[in-house]
Amino acid sequence: MARKKTPKVRVNVKASISRRLREIRQELFGEHGGPELARKLNLPARTWYNYETGVTVPAEVLLGFIDETGANPVWLLSGEGPKFNTGLEDEVLANLTPVQLIRRGLEKLERDPGDLAISSPDDLAGDPKGDFVSVGLYPLADLGKPHLDPASSEGKVLAYRHWLPHPKETIAVRLNDESMSPILPSGSVVAIDRAVTDSKLLQGKLVAGSIDGVPMIRWLEISGRHMILRPNLVSREFSLIAIEVDDISPNPIIGQVVWSWSRFSG
Repeated sequence: MARKKTPKVRVNVKASISRRLREIRQELFGEHGGPELARKLNLPARTWYNYETGVTVPAEVLLGFIDETGANPVWLLSGEGPKFNTGLEDEVLANLTPVQLIRRGLEKLERDPGDLAISSPDDLAGDPKGDFVSVGLYPLADLGKPHLDPASSEGKVLAYRHWLPHPKETIAVRLNDESMSPILPSGSVVAIDRAVTDSKLLQGKLVAGSIDGVPMIRWLEISGRHMILRPNLVSREFSLIAIEVDDISPNPIIGQVVWSWSRFSG
């Protein structure tokens, strides 16, 4: 069965909105002002930076951002009109509430996808000293391969640079089961630092591993002579895997999970 991909238009919509959120944040709060804006919005800094890299922004957060910055909702969602809402000249727009403006912008994006400003994650993370770095997104089945084929990449995701100790050794994969729910539901994306594989350094941390050729994301625990790979939800389908340390060859640890985008439904 062919792998289902996120529609390109929807990805471009998210990239465009996140790019404009970041543009206003930089203009008002500075290049490294994400934490200050996050504080004003009562959000963790990490959550805000996720929004800047393409995670869907909840309506209440978007409304709070508009209220805090004076951003024009139509510009945020479509790139049209003035960047800041300093008194819209259009009488109809001026009489709309922020929620109605957001709805109008989203409807326009759905109707006119050709008008979208398409931007590549590489363009957004092109500055080697910038806040973000682009990470290749690969199928989970490719996780254990020593050399990844760029042709199998599903695209790129953006991660906050300070969360990636070894950016050049980091790849991203999408989870395809519920073994790590609820912290990482199926569909979540995780970034894996493949430069860190020493189990002694990874005790109690989330890791990527491969057992009998099956790649997985699990908690790592060391107990006596055993290395244990534990799912977040132990069940008949997802059980503990215990390996005697003396029998480990080759090393089943592929790397450390250093960053994630969790996908929630509701």
